[in-house]
Amino acid sequence: MHDPVTALVVTLFSSPGVALLMAGAILLFGIGLIVWSSISEYRPLQEELRERWNLISALRGGAARTAFYSQFSNLDIRFGGTANNASASAALVLGWSNYRSLLVDTGDNTYATSIRAAEAFDRLDEPARSLEWWANILVAIGLVVTFLGIVAALSEATAAMADTKGAGMEAALMGLLAIAATKFWTSIAGVLASIILRFVARLRRKRIQSLEATLFESLDACVQFMPPEKVMLEQLKSLKRLEIALSREAAA
Repeated sequence: MHDPVTALVVTLFSSPGVALLMAGAILLFGIGLIVWSSISEYRPLQEELRERWNLISALRGGAARTAFYSQFSNLDIRFGGTANNASASAALVLGWSNYRSLLVDTGDNTYATSIRAAEAFDRLDEPARSLEWWANILVAIGLVVTFLGIVAALSEATAAMADTKGAGMEAALMGLLAIAATKFWTSIAGVLASIILRFVARLRRKRIQSLEATLFESLDACVQFMPPEKVMLEQLKSLKRLEIALSREAAA
């Protein structure tokens, strides 16, 4: 006599075909995740990166910095996502917020910043990260289903061997091995789905990195890069020149 939980597991997994159906379901779920991620995350992010690159690339040239300065209000609206009813990627909006917060007006119709664009925009590879997360989950699901199937097979074999002897026990043991073997298909399906998801995630991450590299290069060309070390060095030079001038005045 099984307890209710074990009885439910035995009922669900007593048939060898159940494990094969679940293995197929895991694979189909993995493929569905790829399609869903492509529609809801990956393609929209690609389009937004291309749109922003088109905006910045139109400013490139000898007067890119002054053009960026004069059109900053419009660019701020487009990069901030408000032009699309705030439907832009959260990572892009947050990255732009970080980047614009460090822009400094130099006083000659240009902006300066202390960081590169790549440092401000983070986690743009979220579509790849989500697939990698699901890859781990599918492996875990496959293992859980496999162990549940083994529990069902052992319970069935134990009950059969308790009621029979001799040839009956041998038949029960053979049934245990046959049913337990099929349960490993769910683990195989989980691992296979994980491999597929990680492969797709890697391809998408490389594509996103390629798109963001072109955007960041164009964006960096529109501002003057002034790292803190360079600012400090310029200040030291100014202080030294001031010290020399004061020394000359005192000597005179």
